[in-house]
Amino acid sequence: MATEFKTLTFPNTPGGQTQKTAALQKESADGWEVVSETITPGKFNGGSACCLALIFLPLAFCAGSSDGTITVTLKRG
Repeated sequence: MATEFKTLTFPNTPGGQTQKTAALQKESADGWEVVSETITPGKFNGGSACCLALIFLPLAFCAGSSDGTITVTLKRG
């Protein structure tokens, strides 16, 4: 049997962590094992922050940020 690889991606949020845990339990039961996990942090929305800061400096903190990702690579076989 050839070695198979699979990549799963989840948002880097508390909900994404829950999804990842559930998915890994299911995949583990199917014979998959984790090879690697990479966590990418979210990014601050700098362009929006700059525009809001020009209006009123404390508004820059309202720009928010994007969620990062959790990427898990699995292998079987």
